Amino acid sequence: MALSKPPSSIANGQYTVQKLLGAGCFGQVWSGTSKDKDLSVAIKFEDNQGKNSSLQLPHEQEVLAMLAANPHPQGFAKLYWYGVEGRFSCLVMEMLGYSLEERLQGCGGTFTAPTCVLVADQCLRRIEYLHSCGMLHRDIKPENFVFGTKNKVHVIHLIDFGLSKRYYDGKHANMRTNLSLTGTARYASINAHKGIEQSRRDDLEAIGHMLMCFLRGTLPWSGLQAKTQEEKYRKIREKKEDTPLEELCAEHPAAFRIYLATTRSLGFDERPDYRGLRKLFADLRTEIGPEEDFGFQFLKGPMGQLDPIEIKEDIVQPDDVVEVKASGGCCTIA
Repeated sequence: MALSKPPSSIANGQYTVQKLLGAGCFGQVWSGTSKDKDLSVAIKFEDNQGKNSSLQLPHEQEVLAMLAANPHPQGFAKLYWYGVEGRFSCLVMEMLGYSLEERLQGCGGTFTAPTCVLVADQCLRRIEYLHSCGMLHRDIKPENFVFGTKNKVHVIHLIDFGLSKRYYDGKHANMRTNLSLTGTARYASINAHKGIEQSRRDDLEAIGHMLMCFLRGTLPWSGLQAKTQEEKYRKIREKKEDTPLEELCAEHPAAFRIYLATTRSLGFDERPDYRGLRKLFADLRTEIGPEEDFGFQFLKGPMGQLDPIEIKEDIVQPDDVVEVKASGGCCTIA
């Protein structure tokens, strides 16, 4: 069935809708411009009258607004406007560039270890910040990590918070079981497959699976044949459980195996050692490179003046027992 077409302009004509960029079961994404033409934007539409309406967009708007601390954190798209136009919820946000998935395909399906080192560091910094706000992402995949444009072409942004969920609100959420899988099966944690309530460890394990996919080009549980989704998910889970990390990570730097082993061993409400996980890749970078923060294999030629990668070591998790102050809904050392 054809998707309903959104309006040609929104927010009293402030934004003009231009070109369809993508569509899924939860809505559409269009390119657009501001009224004075000096700002390119991405506009998400969710049809509130459609049979697949999920009210994910209002939730995503709330998360983006919460993340927009002052100053705005690096690696998260700016939110410009949110509202309802006719049958559509509309979210206007910063236009970003290529996703990790698009970059991966442009590189023939694999990334080099030096490129993965840079990817790992930025992905971990993004998820650490999100976790510091008491939120989980729950849909880690290459399509949800997107580079910026112009002077931020080397900055990875974490996007799409439609499946995100609060795990900490005064206290850590309780562990539940017998839940359906939320997220993308290829990268999901083993515990998520088992129906266990997700926590910080699951986002981190999923990043590990994504990194190994970048290095290998495929994962042992990719492309499994099944007659039903339930059977497919079961086969993926079993293959993940049955594949030793030594086999999964063979012929690749040990840091990736240690990372996955560490994240898989975390307890449900255990506070991850983000700094220690990043150090695995920082130490590897010292050995194999690259020297520059923009040294991705797909960024060639003169880069011009780029924004520096922000290095923040004072991010505090909600369960840290230290003197903290609130900063835009997230915590930093006072």
